[in-house]
Amino acid sequence: MIQIPLQVDPSILISLNKSPNEFGEELKLWAAIGFYEHGKLSLAKAADVAGYHRLDFEKALAKLNIPISLLEIDDVMADLAFLEKL
Repeated sequence: MIQIPLQVDPSILISLNKSPNEFGEELKLWAAIGFYEHGKLSLAKAADVAGYHRLDFEKALAKLNIPISLLEIDDVMADLAFLEKL
């Protein structure tokens, strides 16, 4: 694993009522969610960034009403049309 140093003003930790470790874990989760939502990482890779099992990451996304599939309706319709031809 690669460690990435991060400097945070202690007032941030006080505002959030988090220890440095808790803040780091939450930061990993929010970064993973952002990367996933913006299509930068797959669901599985984002779960890895967050340090979550994929199912637990899906549950975290569901609590935030973030879809676990980024497919557009056109993609689904094209897939259905393809399957009907089989």
